[in-house]
Amino acid sequence: MSKTLSPKPRPTKSPGRPRQTQEQGARERLLDAASVLFAEQGFAETSTREICTAAGLNPGAIHYHFGDKDGLYRAVLARPLEVMSSQHAGFADPALSLREGLARFFGAFLSEAAEELELRLHLRELLKPSTVYAETIQEYIGPNQRALSALLARHIGVAPDDETVLQLGYGLVAMAQDYCLSRAFMQLLTPGYLADPQAFERIRERLLDWAEVLVAHERALHAAGPQASASKKTSLPKTTR
Repeated sequence: MSKTLSPKPRPTKSPGRPRQTQEQGARERLLDAASVLFAEQGFAETSTREICTAAGLNPGAIHYHFGDKDGLYRAVLARPLEVMSSQHAGFADPALSLREGLARFFGAFLSEAAEELELRLHLRELLKPSTVYAETIQEYIGPNQRALSALLARHIGVAPDDETVLQLGYGLVAMAQDYCLSRAFMQLLTPGYLADPQAFERIRERLLDWAEVLVAHERALHAAGPQASASKKTSLPKTTR
């Protein structure tokens, strides 16, 4: 007696998941390809067709994922800034001491999060800023700059828009940022130094020592009154928020 085999049921598919994964993969490939080409050639000199070809995607991929070339460029510029902003998160919390807050702030500059290509792209923009770059910096760096001003002002005892706060804030950022942007230069001058796993921890602790001394100096000047400072302090115009 022969048996009739029932057809095997077809496996059910998770609706949308494979397509979503494919789309995310395509988006990342566009970002990776664009990062290389923008860093090597510049924004104006790089065509959307070049980017799509390098990413192995059709010419309409940029429009689908980013709207246009500006949108893609904004996403490329924002990628390392998003990582840095997440590492900065909460650094100005009043519950933290000055050293604890600045340790969290400096840590983002001294991490390995930023890729060399992304750093090269930001250096290119620093020489000739584009409109997209200016908007991206305002969006991602602006809030952190204002939070740093609030942190320093609180520990010095002045208003956040005091010129002392602005000068000190930019000075501290410059010290930390150099270890982020000038690593290739440092490698040429002191080969192997930054390869030491403990190097960045020692750098961070030294930067924190200097920062505490500078804040204490400004706090003492403020407490001594206006005659203690040789230069006149002024309030700065309010920034767009």
